[in-house]
Amino acid sequence: MRFADYAAEWLERTKRDHSLTYYTKGIRCLKFINKYIGNVPLCKITPVMIQKMIDDLLAHQVVRSTAKLKDGINLTMLAHKKGMKQKELEEQAGISRGTIFQANRGSNIMPDKAEAICKVLGVPLEQLFAVESSSHGYSKESMMKYRRFISTILATAKRQRLVEHNFASGDYLIPIKGHKKEIRILNDQEAKVLANALQQETNMRWKTALMIVLFMGIRRGELAGLEWKDIDFEKATMKISRSTYEVEGFGLITKEPKTETSKRIISIPDKLLEQLQAYREWWKTRHSFFHEVWGNTDRLMISDEGKPIPPGMYIVWLKKILSRNNLPLVTLHSLRHTNITLQLIAGIDLKTVSARAGHARASTTSDFYSHYIRNSDIHASEIINKLFG
Repeated sequence: MRFADYAAEWLERTKRDHSLTYYTKGIRCLKFINKYIGNVPLCKITPVMIQKMIDDLLAHQVVRSTAKLKDGINLTMLAHKKGMKQKELEEQAGISRGTIFQANRGSNIMPDKAEAICKVLGVPLEQLFAVESSSHGYSKESMMKYRRFISTILATAKRQRLVEHNFASGDYLIPIKGHKKEIRILNDQEAKVLANALQQETNMRWKTALMIVLFMGIRRGELAGLEWKDIDFEKATMKISRSTYEVEGFGLITKEPKTETSKRIISIPDKLLEQLQAYREWWKTRHSFFHEVWGNTDRLMISDEGKPIPPGMYIVWLKKILSRNNLPLVTLHSLRHTNITLQLIAGIDLKTVSARAGHARASTTSDFYSHYIRNSDIHASEIINKLFG
């Protein structure tokens, strides 16, 4: 059996047993992997073949293209001139409201989405968008993803006695030494500025959503999946028990968190608890007004149309607030990194930080945040020095 045929069967099983994001990532990985070993019979695969693929990955440059709406153009207004509402433009182009919002705000969007918009509007791409391309090498994390993917497939084949050895395991390959992605965070002063800006924010959805990520350090999918039954106001705790995310070709999907340790109950700081109480009252008023479309939903982050807000919308909200306050344009996940880092710098023990973050192991936290753990270690040394000074 060829590797490509076996891998395709294996991938279909993962669609049933794993998350759809893993499945869609698998499709992309296999397109690259099959160029090297797709036509090779399983029993003929050698470590040299896999090492050749990894070596090529090291030398490969990823080309990333982005499209940015030209100055003075607003897609919503342009759609109105063409006799259609924004919602019609979204549906006909097969894009989300967040994409239109991002484009109108001057943020980059994917060129294929820009092309779809232009096709519906009947306008050439270059008339509305400026398309730019840049290239960069794969990070160590990305290359490890490809190696682990082959290794997982061959491990299954080995258990089924289709191959004798898993030649993608670490026993047969040279260790990967790519560059690590730099974790972008806000420093303590910038985080305070953002926290103060959020306190003053008048948009209740924006304010509440971003305060939750900054104060709790949860993932954006976990935020999108929050329901009121997850908030215990008496005990001041938040239960993380589901995640909502967008999968290309499948839309919004809600599922349990990716690992058992991702399911967790974490304490809510007083400031955030106050905001959640205020937001609940605002939410109840909106629910009464939009009851026909909202129905019996319990979801915290719900649009006026009664649909869960896609996780991609939160970054649009964040960038708008960051721009207003002259803060670095970090990602939403950077707020999670910021939360975890500030805990470590404050001297909170690694096990507690890891549990609040929902990491499978404390070693995951220490691997990602080793630099900041070193800062905490220096701080601990200074305190001991003062104590016995």
